Amino acid sequence: MEKKSIILDIQSSLVRGALVEFKKDAPSVVKKVIAKSIPSSMTPIDSPRIIQKILEVAENVVEEIIKDTSHHGIHSIHYILSSPWIFSELKTVKINYDVDTKITRKTLYEIVQSETKKVATLPDSEPIEQNIFEIRLNGYPVSVYEGRSARTLEVSFATSFGSKKFLDKLHLSIQKIFHIHNHTYHSALLLQYRSFRVIADKHTEYIYMHVHGELTDVIIVKNGLCKHISSFPFGIITLLRKIARSTRQGVESSESLITLYEGDKLNENEKQNAKKVIDPLLNAWSVLCVKSFSSSFDIIHIPRTVFLSAHSHFDLFKQALLFRNDLNFDIISYEKIIENDKRVVFENNSVTSQLMKMYTLALNFML
Repeated sequence: MEKKSIILDIQSSLVRGALVEFKKDAPSVVKKVIAKSIPSSMTPIDSPRIIQKILEVAENVVEEIIKDTSHHGIHSIHYILSSPWIFSELKTVKINYDVDTKITRKTLYEIVQSETKKVATLPDSEPIEQNIFEIRLNGYPVSVYEGRSARTLEVSFATSFGSKKFLDKLHLSIQKIFHIHNHTYHSALLLQYRSFRVIADKHTEYIYMHVHGELTDVIIVKNGLCKHISSFPFGIITLLRKIARSTRQGVESSESLITLYEGDKLNENEKQNAKKVIDPLLNAWSVLCVKSFSSSFDIIHIPRTVFLSAHSHFDLFKQALLFRNDLNFDIISYEKIIENDKRVVFENNSVTSQLMKMYTLALNFML
Protein backbone atom coordinates (compact mmCIF):
# COMPACT_ATOMS: atom_id res chain seq x y z
CA MET A 1 0.00 0.00 0.00
CA GLU A 2 1.46 3.32 -1.11
CA LYS A 3 -0.93 6.25 -1.05
CA LYS A 4 -0.15 9.94 -1.14
CA SER A 5 -2.26 12.13 1.12
CA ILE A 6 -2.30 15.67 2.39
CA ILE A 7 -2.41 16.19 6.15
CA LEU A 8 -3.70 19.63 7.11
CA ASP A 9 -3.17 20.56 10.76
CA ILE A 10 -5.50 23.44 11.73
CA GLN A 11 -4.48 24.96 15.07
CA SER A 12 -5.83 28.06 16.79
CA SER A 13 -3.37 30.41 15.06
CA LEU A 14 -1.30 28.23 12.74
CA VAL A 15 -1.88 25.92 9.78
CA ARG A 16 0.67 23.22 9.02
CA GLY A 17 0.33 20.96 6.00
CA ALA A 18 2.27 17.97 4.70
CA LEU A 19 2.38 15.74 1.66
CA VAL A 20 2.74 12.18 2.96
CA GLU A 21 3.25 8.85 1.27
CA PHE A 22 1.77 6.11 3.44
CA LYS A 23 3.44 2.72 3.16
CA LYS A 24 2.46 -0.63 4.62
CA ASP A 25 5.73 -2.57 4.75
CA ALA A 26 8.21 0.31 4.89
CA PRO A 27 8.49 3.64 6.70
CA SER A 28 5.94 6.22 5.57
CA VAL A 29 7.56 9.27 3.97
CA VAL A 30 6.78 12.91 4.71
CA LYS A 31 7.73 14.54 1.42
CA LYS A 32 7.03 18.20 2.17
CA VAL A 33 5.97 20.29 5.18
CA ILE A 34 4.62 23.85 4.98
CA ALA A 35 3.55 25.96 7.98
CA LYS A 36 2.00 29.42 8.11
CA SER A 37 0.71 31.50 11.03
CA ILE A 38 -2.01 34.11 11.20
CA PRO A 39 -1.03 37.54 12.61
CA SER A 40 -0.72 37.41 16.41
CA SER A 41 -2.51 40.76 16.65
CA MET A 42 -5.78 39.18 15.46
CA THR A 43 -8.17 38.40 18.32
CA PRO A 44 -10.49 36.94 19.54
CA ILE A 45 -9.94 33.49 18.09
CA ASP A 46 -13.56 32.79 17.20
CA SER A 47 -14.31 36.05 15.38
CA PRO A 48 -15.44 35.87 11.74
CA ARG A 49 -12.25 37.67 10.69
CA ILE A 50 -10.08 35.01 12.33
CA ILE A 51 -12.09 32.23 10.69
CA GLN A 52 -11.69 33.85 7.28
CA LYS A 53 -7.97 34.27 7.84
CA ILE A 54 -7.54 30.64 8.89
CA LEU A 55 -9.32 29.56 5.68
CA GLU A 56 -7.06 31.80 3.58
CA VAL A 57 -3.93 30.46 5.27
CA ALA A 58 -5.15 26.87 4.78
CA GLU A 59 -5.57 27.57 1.05
CA ASN A 60 -2.06 29.05 0.84
CA VAL A 61 -0.54 26.07 2.64
CA VAL A 62 -2.23 23.55 0.33
CA GLU A 63 -1.23 25.57 -2.76
CA GLU A 64 2.42 25.35 -1.71
CA ILE A 65 2.15 21.65 -0.88
CA ILE A 66 0.80 20.66 -4.27
CA LYS A 67 3.11 22.97 -6.22
CA ASP A 68 5.22 20.87 -8.60
CA THR A 69 3.18 17.78 -7.62
CA SER A 70 0.73 15.82 -9.76
CA HIS A 71 -2.79 16.19 -8.32
CA HIS A 72 -3.72 12.75 -9.68
CA GLY A 73 -1.33 11.05 -7.29
CA ILE A 74 -3.01 12.48 -4.17
CA HIS A 75 -5.48 9.99 -2.76
CA SER A 76 -7.02 11.86 0.18
CA ILE A 77 -6.85 14.78 2.58
CA HIS A 78 -6.94 14.51 6.37
CA TYR A 79 -8.06 17.60 8.27
CA ILE A 80 -6.51 17.57 11.77
CA LEU A 81 -8.37 20.00 14.02
CA SER A 82 -7.29 21.50 17.34
CA SER A 83 -9.49 23.57 19.65
CA PRO A 84 -11.36 25.85 19.11
CA TRP A 85 -12.33 24.22 15.81
CA ILE A 86 -13.22 20.96 17.53
CA PHE A 87 -14.20 19.67 20.95
CA SER A 88 -14.28 16.12 22.28
CA GLU A 89 -16.44 14.48 24.93
CA LEU A 90 -15.40 11.41 26.93
CA LYS A 91 -18.09 9.01 28.06
CA THR A 92 -18.34 5.62 29.80
CA VAL A 93 -21.62 3.77 29.43
CA LYS A 94 -22.48 0.78 31.61
CA ILE A 95 -25.37 -1.53 30.75
CA ASN A 96 -26.65 -4.34 32.98
CA TYR A 97 -28.58 -7.12 31.23
CA ASP A 98 -31.04 -9.47 32.95
CA VAL A 99 -29.63 -12.47 31.11
CA ASP A 100 -26.42 -13.29 29.24
CA THR A 101 -26.56 -11.18 26.08
CA LYS A 102 -24.48 -11.53 22.93
CA ILE A 103 -22.39 -8.43 22.21
CA THR A 104 -21.93 -7.42 18.56
CA ARG A 105 -20.60 -4.50 16.54
CA LYS A 106 -24.21 -3.37 16.17
CA THR A 107 -24.58 -3.31 19.97
CA LEU A 108 -21.64 -0.93 20.32
CA TYR A 109 -22.68 1.16 17.34
CA GLU A 110 -26.15 1.75 18.78
CA ILE A 111 -24.75 2.68 22.21
CA VAL A 112 -22.26 5.17 20.80
CA GLN A 113 -24.81 6.71 18.42
CA SER A 114 -27.39 7.06 21.17
CA GLU A 115 -24.94 8.82 23.49
CA THR A 116 -23.64 11.03 20.68
CA LYS A 117 -27.14 12.33 19.99
CA LYS A 118 -27.46 13.37 23.64
CA VAL A 119 -24.27 15.44 23.43
CA ALA A 120 -24.83 16.93 19.96
CA THR A 121 -27.41 19.45 21.18
CA LEU A 122 -25.53 22.64 20.30
CA PRO A 123 -26.64 24.38 17.09
CA ASP A 124 -24.38 23.63 14.14
CA SER A 125 -22.37 20.92 15.99
CA GLU A 126 -21.63 17.81 13.96
CA PRO A 127 -20.00 14.57 15.18
CA ILE A 128 -16.94 13.92 13.03
CA GLU A 129 -15.02 11.17 14.80
CA GLN A 130 -15.58 8.47 17.41
CA ASN A 131 -12.89 6.55 19.29
CA ILE A 132 -13.62 3.54 21.49
CA PHE A 133 -10.91 3.24 24.15
CA GLU A 134 -12.04 0.28 26.23
CA ILE A 135 -14.68 -2.44 26.30
CA ARG A 136 -15.39 -4.41 29.48
CA LEU A 137 -17.49 -7.55 29.68
CA ASN A 138 -18.59 -8.56 33.19
CA GLY A 139 -16.10 -6.09 34.60
CA TYR A 140 -13.05 -7.33 32.65
CA PRO A 141 -11.36 -5.44 29.78
CA VAL A 142 -11.40 -7.37 26.50
CA SER A 143 -9.84 -6.85 23.10
CA VAL A 144 -12.15 -9.34 21.33
CA TYR A 145 -15.82 -8.89 22.13
CA GLU A 146 -17.66 -9.85 18.93
CA GLY A 147 -20.07 -12.71 19.59
CA ARG A 148 -19.25 -13.01 23.30
CA SER A 149 -22.01 -12.99 25.91
CA ALA A 150 -22.13 -10.93 29.07
CA ARG A 151 -24.45 -9.69 31.82
CA THR A 152 -22.58 -6.37 32.08
CA LEU A 153 -21.17 -4.25 29.27
CA GLU A 154 -19.05 -1.11 29.74
CA VAL A 155 -17.90 1.04 26.81
CA SER A 156 -15.49 3.98 27.18
CA PHE A 157 -15.26 6.24 24.14
CA ALA A 158 -14.73 9.78 22.89
CA THR A 159 -16.77 11.65 20.31
CA SER A 160 -15.38 14.73 18.58
CA PHE A 161 -17.61 17.53 17.30
CA GLY A 162 -17.00 20.42 14.94
CA SER A 163 -18.98 23.30 13.49
CA LYS A 164 -20.67 22.09 10.30
CA LYS A 165 -20.45 25.59 8.80
CA PHE A 166 -16.73 25.84 9.49
CA LEU A 167 -15.99 22.31 8.22
CA ASP A 168 -17.96 22.93 5.03
CA LYS A 169 -16.18 26.26 4.44
CA LEU A 170 -12.82 24.64 5.07
CA HIS A 171 -13.33 21.83 2.57
CA LEU A 172 -14.86 24.15 -0.04
CA SER A 173 -11.82 26.41 0.26
CA ILE A 174 -9.51 23.49 -0.48
CA GLN A 175 -11.78 22.24 -3.28
CA LYS A 176 -11.16 25.55 -5.08
CA ILE A 177 -7.50 24.57 -5.37
CA PHE A 178 -7.89 20.96 -6.37
CA HIS A 179 -10.81 18.55 -6.39
CA ILE A 180 -10.67 15.63 -3.98
CA HIS A 181 -13.62 13.60 -2.68
CA ASN A 182 -11.84 11.43 -0.13
CA HIS A 183 -11.52 13.58 2.98
CA THR A 184 -11.75 12.93 6.73
CA TYR A 185 -11.74 15.04 9.88
CA HIS A 186 -9.83 14.15 13.03
CA SER A 187 -9.23 15.49 16.51
CA ALA A 188 -5.58 16.57 16.77
CA LEU A 189 -5.46 15.70 20.45
CA LEU A 190 -6.90 12.21 19.98
CA LEU A 191 -4.51 11.51 17.10
CA GLN A 192 -1.62 12.58 19.31
CA TYR A 193 -2.93 10.19 21.98
CA ARG A 194 -3.15 7.35 19.46
CA SER A 195 0.42 8.02 18.42
CA PHE A 196 1.64 8.00 22.03
CA ARG A 197 -0.05 4.64 22.61
CA VAL A 198 2.12 3.25 19.81
CA ILE A 199 5.39 5.05 20.54
CA ALA A 200 5.31 5.28 24.33
CA ASP A 201 3.53 2.00 25.00
CA LYS A 202 5.59 1.45 28.18
CA HIS A 203 4.11 4.64 29.66
CA THR A 204 0.66 3.89 31.07
CA GLU A 205 0.11 6.98 33.27
CA TYR A 206 0.90 10.48 32.07
CA ILE A 207 -0.42 13.92 31.21
CA TYR A 208 0.02 15.21 27.67
CA MET A 209 -0.16 18.97 27.12
CA HIS A 210 -0.14 20.72 23.76
CA VAL A 211 0.39 24.49 24.01
CA HIS A 212 -0.50 26.21 20.74
CA GLY A 213 -1.44 29.72 19.66
CA GLU A 214 -4.42 30.71 21.79
CA LEU A 215 -5.14 27.54 23.76
CA THR A 216 -3.65 24.65 25.68
CA ASP A 217 -5.04 21.14 25.23
CA VAL A 218 -4.72 18.48 27.93
CA ILE A 219 -5.11 14.71 27.97
CA ILE A 220 -4.73 12.54 31.07
CA VAL A 221 -3.92 8.86 30.57
CA LYS A 222 -4.27 6.32 33.38
CA ASN A 223 -3.80 2.56 33.03
CA GLY A 224 -2.98 3.17 29.38
CA LEU A 225 -6.37 4.74 28.60
CA CYS A 226 -7.51 8.29 27.96
CA LYS A 227 -9.46 9.38 31.04
CA HIS A 228 -9.70 13.14 30.58
CA ILE A 229 -9.72 15.69 27.74
CA SER A 230 -9.87 19.44 28.20
CA SER A 231 -8.73 22.77 26.77
CA PHE A 232 -8.31 26.21 28.28
CA PRO A 233 -7.86 29.61 26.57
CA PHE A 234 -4.20 30.40 27.25
CA GLY A 235 -1.52 29.55 24.72
CA ILE A 236 1.73 30.89 23.32
CA ILE A 237 0.20 33.89 21.54
CA THR A 238 -1.91 34.63 24.63
CA LEU A 239 1.29 34.86 26.69
CA LEU A 240 2.92 37.23 24.18
CA ARG A 241 -0.16 39.42 24.00
CA LYS A 242 -0.40 39.70 27.79
CA ILE A 243 3.29 40.63 27.99
CA ALA A 244 2.71 43.28 25.31
CA ARG A 245 -0.11 44.82 27.36
CA SER A 246 1.99 44.88 30.54
CA THR A 247 5.02 46.44 28.84
CA ARG A 248 2.93 48.66 26.53
CA GLN A 249 4.81 47.33 23.51
CA GLY A 250 3.85 45.36 20.43
CA VAL A 251 3.58 41.57 20.28
CA GLU A 252 6.78 41.43 18.18
CA SER A 253 8.66 43.27 20.96
CA SER A 254 7.23 40.78 23.47
CA GLU A 255 8.57 37.91 21.37
CA SER A 256 12.01 39.54 21.38
CA LEU A 257 11.88 40.18 25.14
CA ILE A 258 10.89 36.65 26.01
CA THR A 259 13.58 35.19 23.73
CA LEU A 260 16.27 37.34 25.37
CA TYR A 261 14.92 36.42 28.81
CA GLU A 262 15.04 32.69 28.02
CA GLY A 263 18.53 33.02 26.58
CA ASP A 264 19.79 34.92 29.66
CA LYS A 265 20.87 37.82 27.44
CA LEU A 266 19.42 40.65 29.53
CA ASN A 267 21.37 42.65 32.07
CA GLU A 268 20.39 42.13 35.72
CA ASN A 269 18.03 45.12 35.88
CA GLU A 270 16.30 44.17 32.59
CA LYS A 271 16.08 40.56 33.74
CA GLN A 272 14.36 41.47 37.01
CA ASN A 273 11.89 43.77 35.22
CA ALA A 274 11.07 41.04 32.71
CA LYS A 275 10.70 38.49 35.51
CA LYS A 276 8.13 40.71 37.27
CA VAL A 277 6.00 40.63 34.09
CA ILE A 278 6.55 37.06 32.90
CA ASP A 279 6.41 35.04 36.14
CA PRO A 280 2.86 36.05 37.19
CA LEU A 281 1.59 35.21 33.69
CA LEU A 282 3.25 31.79 33.73
CA ASN A 283 1.79 31.18 37.16
CA ALA A 284 -1.67 32.12 35.82
CA TRP A 285 -1.18 29.60 32.98
CA SER A 286 -0.20 26.83 35.43
CA VAL A 287 -3.22 27.59 37.64
CA LEU A 288 -5.57 27.28 34.65
CA CYS A 289 -3.76 24.11 33.66
CA VAL A 290 -4.43 22.41 37.00
CA LYS A 291 -8.00 23.73 37.11
CA SER A 292 -8.66 22.10 33.73
CA PHE A 293 -8.44 18.64 35.28
CA SER A 294 -8.85 19.14 39.05
CA SER A 295 -12.63 18.77 38.77
CA SER A 296 -12.18 15.28 37.31
CA PHE A 297 -9.24 14.08 39.41
CA ASP A 298 -8.15 14.35 42.99
CA ILE A 299 -4.74 16.04 42.79
CA ILE A 300 -3.05 13.17 44.65
CA HIS A 301 -4.17 10.74 41.93
CA ILE A 302 -3.04 12.60 38.82
CA PRO A 303 -0.01 11.23 36.93
CA ARG A 304 3.31 12.92 37.64
CA THR A 305 4.85 12.39 34.20
CA VAL A 306 4.04 15.23 31.79
CA PHE A 307 4.78 15.10 28.07
CA LEU A 308 4.84 18.73 26.99
CA SER A 309 4.43 20.05 23.45
CA ALA A 310 5.01 23.75 22.69
CA HIS A 311 6.30 24.85 19.27
CA SER A 312 8.07 27.81 20.88
CA HIS A 313 9.18 28.91 24.37
CA PHE A 314 9.07 25.32 25.63
CA ASP A 315 11.39 26.07 28.57
CA LEU A 316 9.10 28.79 29.93
CA PHE A 317 6.05 26.53 30.02
CA LYS A 318 8.16 23.76 31.52
CA GLN A 319 9.31 26.17 34.23
CA ALA A 320 5.71 27.20 34.87
CA LEU A 321 4.84 23.58 35.67
CA LEU A 322 7.91 23.19 37.84
CA PHE A 323 6.67 26.16 39.90
CA ARG A 324 4.04 23.71 41.16
CA ASN A 325 6.31 22.06 43.72
CA ASP A 326 3.30 20.36 45.33
CA LEU A 327 2.74 18.29 42.19
CA ASN A 328 6.34 17.15 41.69
CA PHE A 329 5.97 16.86 37.90
CA ASP A 330 8.56 15.08 35.75
CA ILE A 331 8.36 17.07 32.52
CA ILE A 332 9.54 15.55 29.23
CA SER A 333 9.48 17.08 25.76
CA TYR A 334 7.23 15.01 23.50
CA GLU A 335 9.94 15.32 20.84
CA LYS A 336 12.30 13.13 22.90
CA ILE A 337 9.73 10.34 22.74
CA ILE A 338 9.05 10.46 19.01
CA GLU A 339 12.28 11.69 17.38
CA ASN A 340 13.96 8.25 17.38
CA ASP A 341 10.97 6.35 15.97
CA LYS A 342 11.87 5.11 12.46
CA ARG A 343 8.39 4.24 11.19
CA VAL A 344 8.05 7.71 9.64
CA VAL A 345 10.89 9.47 7.81
CA PHE A 346 11.29 12.87 6.15
CA GLU A 347 12.70 13.48 2.68
CA ASN A 348 16.06 15.23 2.78
CA ASN A 349 14.72 18.57 1.50
CA SER A 350 11.67 18.59 3.80
CA VAL A 351 11.26 20.58 6.98
CA THR A 352 11.05 18.23 9.99
CA SER A 353 7.96 18.40 12.19
CA GLN A 354 7.66 15.92 15.06
CA LEU A 355 3.97 16.73 15.42
CA MET A 356 3.38 15.86 11.76
CA LYS A 357 5.36 12.67 12.35
CA MET A 358 2.92 11.78 15.16
CA TYR A 359 -0.10 12.36 12.90
CA THR A 360 1.42 10.30 10.09
CA LEU A 361 2.16 7.41 12.41
CA ALA A 362 -1.33 7.43 13.94
CA LEU A 363 -3.08 7.69 10.56
CA ASN A 364 -0.96 4.90 9.11
CA PHE A 365 -2.18 2.57 11.86
CA MET A 366 -5.79 3.63 11.18
CA LEU A 367 -5.72 3.26 7.38
